[in-house]
Amino acid sequence: MKYIAISSLLLAATVAHAQLDAIRTLTPTNNQTTLRPIEAQIFAVPQTKHSALEKELLEIFQSPTTTLAGKQYACRMLRHCASEACIPVLAPQLIDPKLSQFVRRVFQGLDSPAVDPILIKALHQITPPLQIGILGTLGQRRSVKSINAIKPYLKNPNPQIQSAAITALGNIGGRSATKALLKTKVAPELSTELKLAILKCASTLDSKSATKIYMKYRLDDHVQVQIVSVVGLTKIAPAKFTPEVVQLLESSNPKYRNTAIVLLASLPTPGLIEEIEALAPENQVLVISTLADRKATEAEAVMLKLATNKNKSVHDAALLALGNIGTTASIQPLLAVTATNIHAFTALCALKAEGADASIILSLENAIDEPTTIKRLECLALRQTHAALPAAVKVAEGPWSRQTKTAIDTIETLVRTEDFPLFAQLMLSATETKKLQVLEKSAAKAALRQIEINPCAQPLIDAIAVAKPESQYALLRTLGRMGGEVAREQLTQSIGSSDPGTKDAAIRGLCNWPNLDVADQLLEQAETATIQTQRTLALRGYIRLAGTTSDFAVVSNMCYTAAATANQPAELIATISCMQRFQKQEVLDFLAPHLDNVDVFDEAAWAICEISNRKNLQQSALPLLQKIAAVATDEKLMAEVNKKIEQYQKTETPALP
Repeated sequence: MKYIAISSLLLAATVAHAQLDAIRTLTPTNNQTTLRPIEAQIFAVPQTKHSALEKELLEIFQSPTTTLAGKQYACRMLRHCASEACIPVLAPQLIDPKLSQFVRRVFQGLDSPAVDPILIKALHQITPPLQIGILGTLGQRRSVKSINAIKPYLKNPNPQIQSAAITALGNIGGRSATKALLKTKVAPELSTELKLAILKCASTLDSKSATKIYMKYRLDDHVQVQIVSVVGLTKIAPAKFTPEVVQLLESSNPKYRNTAIVLLASLPTPGLIEEIEALAPENQVLVISTLADRKATEAEAVMLKLATNKNKSVHDAALLALGNIGTTASIQPLLAVTATNIHAFTALCALKAEGADASIILSLENAIDEPTTIKRLECLALRQTHAALPAAVKVAEGPWSRQTKTAIDTIETLVRTEDFPLFAQLMLSATETKKLQVLEKSAAKAALRQIEINPCAQPLIDAIAVAKPESQYALLRTLGRMGGEVAREQLTQSIGSSDPGTKDAAIRGLCNWPNLDVADQLLEQAETATIQTQRTLALRGYIRLAGTTSDFAVVSNMCYTAAATANQPAELIATISCMQRFQKQEVLDFLAPHLDNVDVFDEAAWAICEISNRKNLQQSALPLLQKIAAVATDEKLMAEVNKKIEQYQKTETPALP
């Protein structure tokens, strides 16, 4: 085993070396197919092994047999592992036009003080095109030591070199670089570049010195220079320059305006509050949004005022902002328009003000029209105001209407396990069928969200004994939707009732059961119930339960059983629909006999068409499709079947000679 392990390591090392060795022969035409294995090998090297990797790459770089493309690529890879050890090897190539830029990129990211003197030395030895690159690298390295070496190039007659020197000093920054740039004289075409470099330096100075520079260029003729100056001043003294930024916000120049929009978040709240009313509506909306995002409660008074603005955008934005910044003072203004303004409604739902819940509940209790009642209920539901349950129940006890439905939905959202007697209470008092149906669904949904089902079901079970027939039936159906042990016990007991309505409701309850636990009970009723309607209900419920599982073995067994029990087309069609979820040979076998039943022929035929899309079932489905084609009368079905027959015959595997 030890020998095998050593051999494996040697083999891996050999492969890795071979991959790096491929760098030696690279050409400009090599693509990612060649480079990807090399890069994968290099990037996988841990930092502790970077020294060895660097050594190998430098050896490849120095080798006289390595191609130019190989040397360039070696530099690219050295950027991931270079140390000071690479400096004496790479430095001489700074003056090589074909390698200089690749060496510079290695040096640019190298954290070593030894690099700057090398770059400065090379700067004086090379021709103008390469000098531009060296100046750029010194600037990117923020090389303060190179400032004196760069200064002479500020006077270079070559405008490209002069530009590179200006940019380099702007990137280096600091007092010395700033002083040098301020003394520089340039041609008009470099004027803006020089000013921007000086402004960039200003960001590295103390506030007093920076402010002096920013103020100097604040009113410059060039837009970008003005913008950078204002941004700098705003960062130093946001309160002082808030009016100026707001003025830019009103500008027709998109560059000024966009800059102001970016700066809004940095402006102090008092300044924005002071300026907001004088702004154009679209800019008021921007400031409103800024104040709302920072939850500036001190802006509540101005928001309440703007909420009465005639401009709809401002009006709506102010209302919406109150949801973030409003206090108790915002409750009544929002309540006044919630029924008709979605933004006020959204704000009221989000409002964290003390007393908000109590005020909304009181408003619900005093509401005199349906739209207001509905909005109050919806708001309390979204706020998860549990204390609103009594008020919601009072509305739900009224005659059936939109607000009654909303009240029941609100109760569904707010109830906890201990509150389920409220559902029993509402079912006992309900007389309208529609209301009972909605209560059934709501109670079941609410129960399924609770941790324990049985405590939710018990109040409904207790109510059965005192309920009128229709309410009793609704309670039983609800228990079926809930599921759980105590609900099943009650339904099992009720199925044995001599009252047909009670038995019918109990069977319907089992039909809506949330899992397969009651499948056998439903099958028993489908086979033994004395009333045909109840047998049909039970069988359909049994098939529905088959559709609740993805276990094919269970589904197949249940559908075969149901098909054998069914005496109506609707049940057979239901089994077909249930089985065709699975694209299997066994499903084709199930469907085949149904082609002989004229009542379900079309459904079985379409199911076979769908399942035959599975490539491995096409040939076994072909005889069935041909059988369908021979007797089908539906034109659409015929067209689909013939299309598949033609397609599958073309792909039929030819017989071996």
